[in-house]
Amino acid sequence: MGSSQKLSRRELLGLGTMTAGTAAALSLMSGCGPDGDPDRLTLRTWSPDTRDAALASERWWHDAFMAANPQLRVEQLTVPYDEDTVKLKAAHRAGTNVPDILWTYNQNLYAYGLEGLVRPLNDLMSRIGPDRYPRQVLDGIRVEGTYYSVPFVGFPFFVYCRKDLYAAKGLRPPETHGELLENVAALHDPPSRYGYLLTNQYIADTFNLKTAMWTHGAYFFDAEDNLALDRPETLRAWAFYKELGKYSPPGSMAQGDLESRELMLDGRVAHMFTTTSFAADFGPEDLTRLGAFTYPIQPGARGASLDFNALALPARSKQPELAKDMIGFLLEPENFQEFLTRTVVGWVPMLEDAWTDRYLNHPRIAAVREYLEVGRISQETGIVSTGYFGPSRHSRVLIATDIEKQIGDRLVVFDQSPDEVLEWADSVLRKALA
Repeated sequence: MGSSQKLSRRELLGLGTMTAGTAAALSLMSGCGPDGDPDRLTLRTWSPDTRDAALASERWWHDAFMAANPQLRVEQLTVPYDEDTVKLKAAHRAGTNVPDILWTYNQNLYAYGLEGLVRPLNDLMSRIGPDRYPRQVLDGIRVEGTYYSVPFVGFPFFVYCRKDLYAAKGLRPPETHGELLENVAALHDPPSRYGYLLTNQYIADTFNLKTAMWTHGAYFFDAEDNLALDRPETLRAWAFYKELGKYSPPGSMAQGDLESRELMLDGRVAHMFTTTSFAADFGPEDLTRLGAFTYPIQPGARGASLDFNALALPARSKQPELAKDMIGFLLEPENFQEFLTRTVVGWVPMLEDAWTDRYLNHPRIAAVREYLEVGRISQETGIVSTGYFGPSRHSRVLIATDIEKQIGDRLVVFDQSPDEVLEWADSVLRKALA
């Protein structure tokens, strides 16, 4: 990515100075010049998102860090979502082409660490300040006291609805799963409009199933990380999920979340469960038609899914201390505020002190503030990845077996009963864990 975007004098005024780690590292490199090893002065990053705002904000961060540390160069490589794990493992085995900073998300927020692919980051987390994060965010990624990634922006999940139709029919935001089903049925008028949009094509779409489970008190693994699927709460959650599927457009289970959002914008569906980032697609008319509410939660259960981007340092990276300084630089409050106003609208801060009036009232953000604040409420009870009780060492088994997607398809597409699906899923997981 390099320094393709120049910073104004005003933008440079607030930048942090060179940190002790960077200064020490650069002093060791002082002998490197045109004839030296150029890798000694280069930080390499991998990131997955190709949206213009994502790239622009990342470019700003890199350019700002280089402006504060002129002897450094930052190079960025786009590695698409779901391709990064294979590429990281290959680089780790070979010991070459390993980035210094890697974006991570979902179960990889901690699973990379369990596999020895990334470094522990407790020292960096202490420097940044763990008290700046909501408790549930850190509880969702900490493994036996160790952090393997540093969260920065996220996308909490909640339900978008047609608030204009709610007003016309006198409906209220639901407080229970039963009330949500009643509202969905009231607005179901096929084929012109469907009551709910349920997708299940990609791994990100399985948050629909997970959230139905979490909010009913169902989970895959218990507090001791033992398989705990065979419980009445699971059957109730899956029955609810199956019922939602009855109100979803034909073929929606073979679609992905991002490609299906147009159905909500076109008025073809009345409810959709997705993230704060959906608000980035809204035009003036959408703002008058679309509302939002948090997913209902059974008493004693936990909340909806929560996913976010975090930064990790590969175990075989060349410049770990410089990389830590670069992450710390981004999360300095002033710098992070600037980053947030430039990045994808709907990528909300994972650090509590970044929810400022400056951020929320920024021209790019203010129009969708109400949706982001619903996301912030949802985030307070959010569950990271598959870890109802925190990170699970078995999360990779769920990915390897593709069990979550198959459960959803069996319930809705193949119309199997929750009992039938539970018998099958429990057997598959026990064999995989044996």
